[in-house]
Amino acid sequence: MRRIIAMAALISTLGFGLPLMYRTIHRRFFGVRSEVYLAGQIMEYYYPNEVRVIVEQMARANMRFPANATLEKATGEIIPHVNGLYFDVDAIVDSVINAPAKSRIALEGIEVVPFVRTEHLQELVDVLGDFSTPLIGSPGRVENIRLSLAAINNSVVLPGEVFSFNGTVGERTVEKGYRNAPIILGEAVVPGVGGGICQSSTTLYNAVRLAGLEIVERRIHSIAPSYIKHGLDAAVAWPYTDFKFKNDSQTPVIVKAEIQGWRVRVWILGKDGGK
Repeated sequence: MRRIIAMAALISTLGFGLPLMYRTIHRRFFGVRSEVYLAGQIMEYYYPNEVRVIVEQMARANMRFPANATLEKATGEIIPHVNGLYFDVDAIVDSVINAPAKSRIALEGIEVVPFVRTEHLQELVDVLGDFSTPLIGSPGRVENIRLSLAAINNSVVLPGEVFSFNGTVGERTVEKGYRNAPIILGEAVVPGVGGGICQSSTTLYNAVRLAGLEIVERRIHSIAPSYIKHGLDAAVAWPYTDFKFKNDSQTPVIVKAEIQGWRVRVWILGKDGGK
């Protein structure tokens, strides 16, 4: 009986101990060398496929997308760009697998520079086009103009980008602060929420025209508005009638818009010779 028990114990050892021992020895020969660290994490004896999984997790956790420089909407101050961070997973895996024992490997990323950097916006100081129209009408109309100008003010339009007045200002609603004021509807003048903001789009259109940028979409009113010569206006109505222009220059441009005294002013900043 004792011999049978001893034989069973030996079989058990051979059946379970040897495979575990074999795996340990196999890892020492074919896995990462001893005391190899990646970004502080021990990597010794990991197989290449296991190393890849760990590196991919580290890369995802530390990856950063680049962010263009832009403007703070209310103040116009430049919000600096942020460089992205990309990790070459294949190169890092290779460095871990081939590292000598007792290596300390840093998780080094590759910086990705965004298209629009801080210095690019700092260069946009030339007035490419400047236009103003007389501010007239009820307090509600003036408030609608002020809100729409604030929406388009300090907008950065990148080279090749199309600027949409409706897309930037959005739907004119009471919840956003827009008020009832006269609007041109067909051959009639009727009250409507957001009335008056066609003066904002018209002033923008003429600033863009003077800047020499490409007009993509524009419609005139069915009857002449009081603040500009008929034919130089740009009607807008949510969501179908829009004013759009394309920045067909080689550098970004900035739309500036505000009420100055009793004038509605829009001007385009850019870089002379950008085309």
